[in-house]
Amino acid sequence: MKALLVFIALIPLGVAYYTLDNAIDPIKMLSNYTGIGAITLLLLSLVPSTCKRVCGQNFLRYRKTIGLLAFVYAFLHGCVFVVLDSEFDFVTIFEKSLKKPFIYVGVIALSILFLMALTSFKKLFATFSKYHKAVYVALALALLHSFWAQKVAGVFEYSVIAVGVVLLGERIWAWKSLHVKTNLTNISLP
Repeated sequence: MKALLVFIALIPLGVAYYTLDNAIDPIKMLSNYTGIGAITLLLLSLVPSTCKRVCGQNFLRYRKTIGLLAFVYAFLHGCVFVVLDSEFDFVTIFEKSLKKPFIYVGVIALSILFLMALTSFKKLFATFSKYHKAVYVALALALLHSFWAQKVAGVFEYSVIAVGVVLLGERIWAWKSLHVKTNLTNISLP
């Protein structure tokens, strides 16, 4: 099942590869494909936990695979900017970043995802699992990056923000519910 998941997740990259010759702006097309793929997979990586809490369905075994795929897309998105768009010209990258601060937001989100991907394997995950809650920060920053990068936000941007707010809101609600239950069980009767 995980192999099928990886195959499905990589289909947009295959489509991008085969339609690259017909693209008006191939670099922008690759940037859009990888950016949309990254944010979509990042949102999907939160769905298994929500499904377990809300529906009782356990898809947690796919969460890591989806999260790693989100990192791959985000990494490719960054590579498109650094390698293809800026051609490793770091002065140009710095100048572009000053004019478009949403790039810094994206870099911070990518850095968080990189650290999470690096520590997602068994030995390191046992030590660093509590830090993987940083995915919520990465998601919030990725949503901000995606929205801010658009000159005119469209249906996709608003939809992604709405889904992100619902998923993050559900987590806050679940955390508060757990916190209230814990406090109630700790109250002792006189």
